[in-house]
Amino acid sequence: SDTDRQTIFTGLDAIIHVAAQVSWDERLDYSIKVNAMATKRLLEYGKAVTPNPRFVYISSAYVNGKRTGKVAERPFDPNQSIANELGEKIPFAIESEINATFAYAKKVEMETLSEGMKQKFRKEAELQLSFRDDMGHSMEELAEILQNKFVHSRLSDYGIQQANLHGWTDSYCLSKAMGEMLLVKYQENVPLAIIRPPGITSAVKDPSPGWLEGFHLVEPLIVGMGKGLIKAFPGSEKSLIDTVPVDYVVSLILAACATLTESDKPYVYQIGTSHTNPITLSEISKIWRSYFQNHPMTTDRGKPIEVKPIKFFKSPESFNQKIQWQYLYPLTIAEKILMRLQFAKGSKWYRNMIGWVIKSRKKAERVCRFSDLYSAYTMNSWIFMTDNSMALFQKLSLSDQVTFDFDTSKLDWKKFWNETHIPGMKKYVLK
Repeated sequence: SDTDRQTIFTGLDAIIHVAAQVSWDERLDYSIKVNAMATKRLLEYGKAVTPNPRFVYISSAYVNGKRTGKVAERPFDPNQSIANELGEKIPFAIESEINATFAYAKKVEMETLSEGMKQKFRKEAELQLSFRDDMGHSMEELAEILQNKFVHSRLSDYGIQQANLHGWTDSYCLSKAMGEMLLVKYQENVPLAIIRPPGITSAVKDPSPGWLEGFHLVEPLIVGMGKGLIKAFPGSEKSLIDTVPVDYVVSLILAACATLTESDKPYVYQIGTSHTNPITLSEISKIWRSYFQNHPMTTDRGKPIEVKPIKFFKSPESFNQKIQWQYLYPLTIAEKILMRLQFAKGSKWYRNMIGWVIKSRKKAERVCRFSDLYSAYTMNSWIFMTDNSMALFQKLSLSDQVTFDFDTSKLDWKKFWNETHIPGMKKYVLK
């Protein structure tokens, strides 16, 4: 209620906004609601009380999208996209783009309510149920699930399309940039800091060395390598892989919040290692491989898994072509042939076979899709400049520099990955 909100925000010293929708291929309208509109709403709540609480927004270094080279710590212009910065004339205005997205989402949802589309989903549901009788859904329930998946797929594709059109890589980066833009547009005199971390890794020290929650940017690659599942991937061996320990990010957040003063412009702080302590994809993959050679993961039968060097493809297109010829096309042909075997549809072997083929085909499609998304992070040449962050660090007292350390230039990469991150990932994530 308004009364409860007033009670919560009155006398509040600071708002630290960490919550986010972090999937790269979520529906764009959902990503905007969480990462942009909710951020603006939280700012407005803070502006409604006196004095205004300080506002710290945790964004992402990847809002820099298709910028390349040295990327400065500067706020966005709400009426300019990265594509505009790079010379494209495509019109962009933050709220017009948001309204267009919501209008498109409504249009897609309305399309699926037509009788023709409903019939299509029912036929697909009936077909799937003919393969398996253990799906746990009625035909109508499965049709509704398929309808929701269709809407999600269309709006996810739209997010990637709009992101690429305007100079970003995916709906996550676009929506986080939109969050920044709305803060800049409606800031007024609220003390505002924007924190941009890259890929976040496990803690160096606090709450304990190696502490980590969930899979983020590098963990799927590390586990895939350790299990021998990832043998090839699109990426440039010279590309800088920018990661930062989670406790360093928290220390920067606290330091930025403590030093915030009233201003009509935001303070932007990037934190990472590509500027002060760079490591390439080639170097980091060799460290990971060396770890698993000394501490191998095992098969279900306890046999050590041999880890071979990853082959890096020069483009997602060349990688996807390999996946398509080796897996996707044969599976698609097999699926079409099996669909014609009407006489076998009631048999158990047929259901098992068609189920495996469809599942494998969808897995191959997901690999291609995620190689397109992931390659933006393994083939770019970002150097996220951290001048503002390091200037802030130098202003701290010597004791605070020890307690709230975020000087990434001192990280020993081999020691961090071998003794902290991968053991921590095993302990806290793969437990």
